[in-house]
Amino acid sequence: MKEENLIFIISQPRSGSTYLQNLLSNNDETNTCSEPWLLLYFSNQLKPNLFEAKFDNKIAIAAFSDYLEKHPSINFNEEQKTFLLNLYKPLFEGYKFAIDKTPRYWEIMDEIIALFPNCKMIILKRNPLNVAKSIIKTWNINSIPKLSYYKRDLLFGPKQIHAFSEKHSTNHNVYTLRYEDLIKDTAEEIKKVYEWIGITYHLGVPDTSNNKKYKGKFGDPYQNSEKPFGEIKTENKQKALNKMFKDFLIGYENYLGSEFLIAYGNYKVIEVKQKQTRAFNYFMHFRNNGKNGINLKKEFKYLFKECFYRLFK
Repeated sequence: MKEENLIFIISQPRSGSTYLQNLLSNNDETNTCSEPWLLLYFSNQLKPNLFEAKFDNKIAIAAFSDYLEKHPSINFNEEQKTFLLNLYKPLFEGYKFAIDKTPRYWEIMDEIIALFPNCKMIILKRNPLNVAKSIIKTWNINSIPKLSYYKRDLLFGPKQIHAFSEKHSTNHNVYTLRYEDLIKDTAEEIKKVYEWIGITYHLGVPDTSNNKKYKGKFGDPYQNSEKPFGEIKTENKQKALNKMFKDFLIGYENYLGSEFLIAYGNYKVIEVKQKQTRAFNYFMHFRNNGKNGINLKKEFKYLFKECFYRLFK
């Protein structure tokens, strides 16, 4: 097992990462599994300020740092690296390469590359507006509070992904790919990625019907479906968004800005007269997400707006 043969696929959720994982593991050299979230489980050691706990995490971090200072013989970074690489060992049994596809690694991209500087990282971009649409349709989101569970993914994900991609534009271990390009010309785009990684490409790679490596409990909810990918994609596309979510998308586009969307992936912007929208402002009032951190007073204040929008479904 070599660090340089460890591959990470990083993106926003609903950006096509499962499909890319499927394509990249459709060979005899590469292994993968359903989203392991392995490194996120140890995020308190990788990126402490990302982690919250019922105990005082800041004091815990300070105390542990003090312990390491008192015992300089402990090379914690190397110990941690060895430990984490050992957790990936089962994926390498009988294979040269191993893929960890966990979209929310966008939260710890800098930490991953600092820990594994020789690993390969694939940054998969998709138009954030289409990401939002896919989240709503795929997970059957029917209210703004429920959509706010994905608040960090929508507000911070694209900008952090783009900043990392720009920062590492000359890093030969980082590869940036657009989902739209992958779908438009799958064979050509995936062949380029195979060549970049060093995997032998064959003409049967785009036909992933027999590949089961990526399937599991977590990840794309359609991955265990017997329906072909194209059929699922068509069904999802045909689902209509109600007026509330259309209103949200106008505000979300304004939040991202035309300049960013063009820089992010040369994505076209629909110019609209109305920039600030009530649905997006409603979305923004949540402190964290739809499961935790809801401000009840504000929730009651905005509740009538939710009722109003439901009239236009």
